[in-house]
Amino acid sequence: MTLSARIGAWPADHVLAQVPGAALAVGDLAGQGAAVPADAVVLICLDNVLDLVRVLSALDGAVAGLLLVSTSQTPEVVAELAALAGAGVVVTDRADLDGVPAADVIGDRTGDQATGWMMTTSGTTGIPKIVPHTFDSLSRTVRRDPFGATPVWGLVYEMTRFAGLQVALQSLAGGGTLAAAPRHAPMPDQVAFMAQTGVTHLSATPTLWRRLLMVPGLESLPLKQVTMGGEIADQAVLDAAAARFPKARLTHIYASTEAGVGFAVNDRQAGFPLRYCDEAPGGVGIRITDSTLWLRPPGGRQIRYLGGQAVEVDADGYVATGDMLEVTNDRALFLGRDSGVVNVGGVKVYPERVERVIAAVPGVGLAQVISRKNPITGALLMANVVAEDSADQAALKVAITETCRAELEREAVPARITFVAALEMNAAGKIKRG
Repeated sequence: MTLSARIGAWPADHVLAQVPGAALAVGDLAGQGAAVPADAVVLICLDNVLDLVRVLSALDGAVAGLLLVSTSQTPEVVAELAALAGAGVVVTDRADLDGVPAADVIGDRTGDQATGWMMTTSGTTGIPKIVPHTFDSLSRTVRRDPFGATPVWGLVYEMTRFAGLQVALQSLAGGGTLAAAPRHAPMPDQVAFMAQTGVTHLSATPTLWRRLLMVPGLESLPLKQVTMGGEIADQAVLDAAAARFPKARLTHIYASTEAGVGFAVNDRQAGFPLRYCDEAPGGVGIRITDSTLWLRPPGGRQIRYLGGQAVEVDADGYVATGDMLEVTNDRALFLGRDSGVVNVGGVKVYPERVERVIAAVPGVGLAQVISRKNPITGALLMANVVAEDSADQAALKVAITETCRAELEREAVPARITFVAALEMNAAGKIKRG
């Protein structure tokens, strides 16, 4: 089934998406424009969410392939991705790209060919890899909302990213309304928009959730569903969200661009229960080998990057995620990425683990731990901290240091703690590292 067919099941006056000052209903999708050849691969680089919904609905089932590219990519990277995917049509609202505007592109919304969907990885260096998908593989977990009423899904990060597209498809294909907050506006303005539109379901990275939880008035959102994904959801942020929205269902999701949605955890506890390894929730196989998480997609779907480069897969079809785990009793807790481990004086340290310890200290809003080269120890850790408005920074620095010394090995204690007004995030809603 195509996205257009799923959307076509809803009434003509059903509002699919809204942004400040504008909305898009099912009946608004009919339009005129230049036909896109059925054998075309189309690169889509759009910031306007309403245009994205129109284009995806029009082209899924009508063209050979769709490649979604973040608007944060440079023209040079976009050109390389287009060449790798064989994209002959570029749909964009960027002035620095040679393409056509969304209004000039229309496909056969009754088409039913097997359109390939392609997503790019969120790596911070080099050219992102392209991961082939289908609409079915991307929308595998979409369900009608169990609460009955039409859900209003808040979108607080870029829709062309894997996590953003997951939110959009859950809403569009699941009968909801997508409320896309103005991503570049101050956080209080984004919260005000979501309150105005009555957002009932909100999915964001733990970093974004920490920022949201610092905004006065967030509790005015009538949330029934709180979802976290894209980063490690530590106990501190889970507890904070549960305290602010005690009646909402709280879910943290493990997913990757390569494997798609892996599994969801709904018990309000960090990590996941080890029984998932036996149960294979949602048909996803879970295996822990040498403290590393491996996943097997439902049906044993083969995963390869476009161009032939294979994702690391074992003999049983399990994909190496690169995420490291610590198993304690009956639970697996995330430590961090194997690629992000830092060697401090011969000891392997995961910056994400240190961030979680700091974030749990009362008065801390956000924490970022980075490494700096050191001729004696190889590296030293530095912590950048956003304090809550009411916090005494001098006392908070002491509390952070004492907590780190009590809970971490000596090498993992930051050598320097700096208070900053904000932390820079990437387009996927994650803390920038480097």
